[in-house]
Amino acid sequence: MVQATETGHRTIHRINFLAIDFRHKKRLMPKPATFTPAEISALADRLRENWRPGSQLAPWLRDNADRLTKLNREERFSWAAVAAALNEVGILYRTGKPWTGPNLAKAVSEFRYGGRRNPSVEQKAELAKWKAKHDAEKADEDAAFAVRWEAMPRAERDEFIDLWRETDELFGTAAGRFLSRTGYRKARPKEN
Repeated sequence: MVQATETGHRTIHRINFLAIDFRHKKRLMPKPATFTPAEISALADRLRENWRPGSQLAPWLRDNADRLTKLNREERFSWAAVAAALNEVGILYRTGKPWTGPNLAKAVSEFRYGGRRNPSVEQKAELAKWKAKHDAEKADEDAAFAVRWEAMPRAERDEFIDLWRETDELFGTAAGRFLSRTGYRKARPKEN
């Protein structure tokens, strides 16, 4: 649903709780939630359960990266609030400096599986195994569809071609891959 609001010198269109100012090309996002010191202390008490003083930071972050991410994504704590709670517990950055929201988010993303760090040998092997299995399944689906295409009546073929050209319904399917490989082109968008 689109709502247009006149605000004097510009029009703001609201689409699904997200405001976009088309004149200035900015996303107008809601102000981030602020947390009271009591809420941050309660979060610190929850994080204190998993921390032993003198523990090394990197293994602790690796073990708790998913938990910290869930705090941010599911419980809607900002990274700054999580960083403040970690600082209160005494879980400090490697150099002993307190955490900030951005450097905590970066550190957690590096330790989360599939984060920015290079994957381990085991992860690479697992990914290669999954990719080989996935490619074999797609090849089997594609071969089965090619056989089905040859036996298909002309009217049904035309329906597939029209569906392929006019919609994105066949995207990612064996039929879509077959039609793409055999040279059937998508229709150009119609000019309004």
